[in-house]
Parts: sequence; structure tokens; C-alpha cells
Amino acid sequence: MKLEFTNEAKELLQKQYEQGDNLYLFYDTEGVCGVNGVPTVRWVTSLPDNAEAIDTNTFPTYVNREQKVFFYNELKLDVRGSLFRLYSNEGILNPSITINKNE
Repeated sequence: MKLEFTNEAKELLQKQYEQGDNLYLFYDTEGVCGVNGVPTVRWVTSLPDNAEAIDTNTFPTYVNREQKVFFYNELKLDVRGSLFRLYSNEGILNPSITINKNE
């Protein structure tokens, strides 16, 4: 699995980055049925046991191993206005991500 960050996404993420942070790509199912979740990205300082590293062109990024099926093999993270957009050549997975920190 590969995640490419556009230059704009790198610049905005760099402003948020703190030593020890990792990006965590996951399928957020909080409050909904597991198949109706939303692909998203979050800064984390500790990773769950099921986290798996993915190939990126910048920040260390991980994915929930069991949730990989909800993502395309090659992804891009871009910025539109003040929000991030996760997409691939196959389509947009989430057009409006606010990347927060989750301890």
C-alpha cells in the first residue's frame, strides 16, 4: 500500500508535526455500522498493535491491518482550502478531512 502526499499536504502537515508523531490511516466506524465508515487520517503518538507501516513519500504513516480492504492500493493526500482530501485514481475516498491529534 502506498500513500503519496502532495506538496501542499506536506506543507500543511509539517506545521502540525511534532517529534514522535505518526499518521494513522483508518476507517472510522464510530457510531455507524462497520461497512458505513469513513476513511480518514489522524496524528497519533502511540500505535495500536494492528498498525502496519505503509510506503509514503514523507511522514511515517500506518494503517489498521484489518481495515486495509477499505482503501485502494495507491492513495494520495491533497489539500483543498483548509481540508485534506484522500483519493486515488479510482475515486475520492474522503473529500473533507480535518487531521487532528489523538493521544
